[in-house]
Amino acid sequence: MMSASSSSGSIYLPTLHGWRAIAIAAVLLCHGFAPANPESLPRTQRLIAEIALRLGPQGVSLFFAISGFLITTLLLYELERTGRISLPGFYIRRGFRILPPALLYLAIIGILSAFGIVVLFKGELLSAALWFNNYWPNRTWWTQHYWSLSVEEHFYLFWPTLLVLLGIRRVRWIGAALIVATAIWRPWSLEHIHVNLPSLQRTDMRLDAFMFACLLAILVRDPESGPRLIAILVRPSVRIAAVLALAVVWVVSIRVEMQATRFLIQSALLPLIVVSAVYSPADWFGRLLESRPLKWLGHVSYSVYLWQMPFLTPPPDLHSAALWFLPRTALVMLVAYLSYRVVEMPGMIYGRTLAERVVRRRQARFAIVTHASWSA
Repeated sequence: MMSASSSSGSIYLPTLHGWRAIAIAAVLLCHGFAPANPESLPRTQRLIAEIALRLGPQGVSLFFAISGFLITTLLLYELERTGRISLPGFYIRRGFRILPPALLYLAIIGILSAFGIVVLFKGELLSAALWFNNYWPNRTWWTQHYWSLSVEEHFYLFWPTLLVLLGIRRVRWIGAALIVATAIWRPWSLEHIHVNLPSLQRTDMRLDAFMFACLLAILVRDPESGPRLIAILVRPSVRIAAVLALAVVWVVSIRVEMQATRFLIQSALLPLIVVSAVYSPADWFGRLLESRPLKWLGHVSYSVYLWQMPFLTPPPDLHSAALWFLPRTALVMLVAYLSYRVVEMPGMIYGRTLAERVVRRRQARFAIVTHASWSA
């Protein structure tokens, strides 16, 4: 069901590229069909705009679930394969995967701002480059999407470190505690804390979106409980029930104010849906997620997310949105593909090579020190 590359020591999780494609498609539809002033639209168009607006957060939540499950699985696989987790290796791979295209986008936006082509607020480029954009109040359209990248970076900073320092058994309790704390903190914060930025874009409000997926990744790799849990997850009835429950909550939330409850439920259900497909890639849905178009879109999804904003500015109305969505999306794909081939892919390859070199050096030094201590 899952394959590993012996040369690189990496693990391949089927269907995750397809899930990334679905997530980025939801974000593109949101930005392509969410007008600047939905309140001025007729009732039917306003409902369509409302649905489009909710697709974006749903897509981002799916990205969070994918990241939580993938990162935890990769770290556990490294632990199983080598007996330890190399934090320097992990951060080198992540850094060269994420930073080059993200900083390139910001550099180009900064140049356009210097020539007066786009207008930026003071400090917003720095907030995006240093990953505190989701706590920065003054942001324009051009860097707004860095809020979710900031949340992901915060997750990358604390979760692998906790896993290394505390070990698998204790970190499970930390993950569960963070879910409970977020479930309590989010509704209280929405009610009592009012700040000049979207509250649900703050990292402290979204930790459960990662933690449910992280805990599920730990449980399915457990030698005792893992096989039984996987046997339950791959049942079509489980996936259908999770999808239906998620859909009901999503539809109800259009009419009923239930932000805190909705995010908690989708944080719990999305990992179940994702992982059920990971462990059943041979069924029709798994084959769909592994199809060539979805795999391609999943591969370039990070670059698509970065470069979408200049091309998918809010349309004046739904007619303009429908007329220009495909041409604008085609431009996004072209620029994203160039970014992927020229910047993102070389960065990933170099990061993996450098990480392997650093890990080998550390292992060699550890072996020398161990031999010297035994000889003494």
